[in-house]
Amino acid sequence: MKTMKALRFEQYGPPSVLTLQELAVPELRPGQALVELHASAVNPSDVKNVAGAFHSPLARVPGRDYAGIVAIGDGWTGKEVWGSAPGLGVTRDGTHAQYVVVDLDSLSEKPAHLSMSEAAAVGISYLAACSALVDAAEMQAGEIVLVTGAVGAVGQAAIQIAHWKGARVMGADILDSQSDADAFINAKSKDLVVEARAWTDGKGVDLAHGPADRNDHGRPPAGLRRRSLAAAIRPDLVPGAGCRRLYGGAGGDARQQTCPRTEVLAMAHKPRRPT
Repeated sequence: MKTMKALRFEQYGPPSVLTLQELAVPELRPGQALVELHASAVNPSDVKNVAGAFHSPLARVPGRDYAGIVAIGDGWTGKEVWGSAPGLGVTRDGTHAQYVVVDLDSLSEKPAHLSMSEAAAVGISYLAACSALVDAAEMQAGEIVLVTGAVGAVGQAAIQIAHWKGARVMGADILDSQSDADAFINAKSKDLVVEARAWTDGKGVDLAHGPADRNDHGRPPAGLRRRSLAAAIRPDLVPGAGCRRLYGGAGGDARQQTCPRTEVLAMAHKPRRPT
């Protein structure tokens, strides 16, 4: 029996509940491929998963994003691949291991200009942002997009996608950082509503992309004033804020993200900065 090393959790808790284990290399069913992993990402959702947020059946190998070489797969053997797949690390064992099983129809060849590590860092962040901006919002060229959480991985992806689609971007976060947005606002030190209206000549943004207005404990995100966030991306709470459409892009289960893989491949012209 061939074995592999994998991180696995048998109870919910902090990352310390993960242990390195020797497991059998999983067997394949028809329509599946076995990928030898060269890199896999650690997303905030992976940490939440280990903590029990997604109620994963135990025991479970976490991890959702990957890059590697197909070890076994009809028509794919030996090819370099990358991506993510529905349920990985949540309803079935994920990518924090030496091998992972994925469906053949979810495979995508890795772009040659990306290293394995870079390719593994693209997945969930770009899928989340693309699902919100391209699928749900149907963002159009020339629109003005507000991206809150612009410093985070999903925010960085959202900015790149918006530019790729020909939109103008105003980024906002509670930290000052280098940003590819056309304008960047520190939402901790400045009034986001005032700045957004000033930048748009009083018209307001066409749509906003960002995390939910409350964290998992029902409180406003730390350091971000409720009025600023609500006014900018929740026009129902503060009238006249200027945002006409709201779409969230962070924290969802990969099974809910439907952005076509070809869209993600087209936009991933450069890896996101580490966060």
